[in-house]
Amino acid sequence: MTALLEQCAPRSILEVEGALRAPLTSELRQRVRALLVRGERRILLDLSRLSHLDAAGVGELVGAFSTTNAAGGVLQIAHARGRVRQLLQAAGVLQLLTAGAWADRR
Repeated sequence: MTALLEQCAPRSILEVEGALRAPLTSELRQRVRALLVRGERRILLDLSRLSHLDAAGVGELVGAFSTTNAAGGVLQIAHARGRVRQLLQAAGVLQLLTAGAWADRR
């Protein structure tokens, strides 16, 4: 999994690429925490390039959401497609992670 940062005031966008599945690295978590430390409070995860997701990956997304929320911020996802979207929906977290998302980033 790779997370590329794109600054688009008033939010930060992390483009998540590849796979988000077990065994997980801490890259996504580290990137989100680094943004929070810098004072960023609106974070959008662009999942358009995320090719694979499993239950561990869902847990990582929910964990990033909870960490951001605890810091007084908002983390949302956008552009979840195909099997990634289906798994998020089946896990019951799609609406939680997309509510009010800033999907139109350009």
